[in-house]
Amino acid sequence: MYKYFEILMLSSVMGIICGIVMVGFNYLLIFFKWCFSFVPYFFSPIIAGAMTSFIVRAWQKRKMNRIMGTGGVEYIEEVNKSEGDYDRLPILIGKTFATSWTFGSGMLCGKEGPGLLIGANLGYIISKKVKNNQLNALDFYFIGASACTGAILKTPISGALFCAELPYSNYIRYRSLLPSLISSSIAYLIFCSFFGFGPLFRAELVDASFENYLGLIPLLIIFGIFMGIFILVVKYVMRGSMRRIKSYSMAKSFYWMLPLIGAVIYGAFLLFIIPIIQNEHQRLLIGPDVMFLSYIITSLESITAIHFLIYIFLFLGAMALSIGFYNSSGIILPLMLFGALVGSLFGELFYQEAPELFAVLGASVAVGAALNNPITAIIIIVEMTWEPFLFIPAGIATIIAYIFSGPNSIIPGQVEMQDINPQVLLNRI
Repeated sequence: MYKYFEILMLSSVMGIICGIVMVGFNYLLIFFKWCFSFVPYFFSPIIAGAMTSFIVRAWQKRKMNRIMGTGGVEYIEEVNKSEGDYDRLPILIGKTFATSWTFGSGMLCGKEGPGLLIGANLGYIISKKVKNNQLNALDFYFIGASACTGAILKTPISGALFCAELPYSNYIRYRSLLPSLISSSIAYLIFCSFFGFGPLFRAELVDASFENYLGLIPLLIIFGIFMGIFILVVKYVMRGSMRRIKSYSMAKSFYWMLPLIGAVIYGAFLLFIIPIIQNEHQRLLIGPDVMFLSYIITSLESITAIHFLIYIFLFLGAMALSIGFYNSSGIILPLMLFGALVGSLFGELFYQEAPELFAVLGASVAVGAALNNPITAIIIIVEMTWEPFLFIPAGIATIIAYIFSGPNSIIPGQVEMQDINPQVLLNRI
């Protein structure tokens, strides 16, 4: 009985620490957003990219290159390969600040990937201070990542599931799931005490009855197939281009400059595109966040199908310049916004009775298909909207898209669990 009480206490302490860290992280995001509000929109990304490249170059001996990118690759590497015993504190601090100014500059940037890496490194640091016979360092790694992710996304259940599901293509790490849920829930409560409880975004949805579901099933299957094939193309193009950019830049010894290069092109991209976009739609490329997701869903009547098609390709271009050039940014929010745009287009064309339903479902489907995390994606959309009836349509469309999107995630490094000796995995870190 005592061992379970000890796990409960350690998970609770981890949740408290991670919750406080995420509160500070969110205030830092707000601070940099305020700072960059005084800078021209096309110049802000360049400043952010330059600062990221500078600290990567200046502290390269401390493995500061690990703050580049979404954080998902580094998290998967630590879980499945282990990068050795090095000082995690500089990475933790560097990732916190690099993501804060990337987000504040208005570049396309998610917050959950950095939260993933921040929490994982926090867990690793704490594991070195606390010895426990029931939890090893890898468990602490999962628990910390779950707590920070669940807090910053305000999704305690899917935050824990995301961390347990992401490293594998065919497995969920159940061993760490219960303590991860405990720590994630506590971190969520602390975070929401500062930034408010309630859904992350609100959507005016049509309350579908069971009969509606039966009539929607064929359309949900078609939508899942369409999204799966579309995501398959997008993730293979993104992975291939990122792999080539990284290989070439490392061979030429300018890998550390990629955030700056991507930011300069992003700034030029904004300078050219923003003046020709309607004012109310400019936030699609300048500081997009969950509030813009709500805007898409509630403004479908004023946006035509051709506009959605244009915005989809502009958004893909922004993803290629921000995420594709390894700026410090998460990937879940960009994928959700991308999925909402594609879902909106589909709804406008094929379900005009309630196109907003497919906008919301698109957010779930894009995450599940692109990251190979279907369970997380189904639950996360319910947690974010507080709309439980979405579970069935999101489940149908997401699972279908997951099947048709192929075996690989947009984030490289996921492994087949049968290829790993479980005992070796437990003792790796």
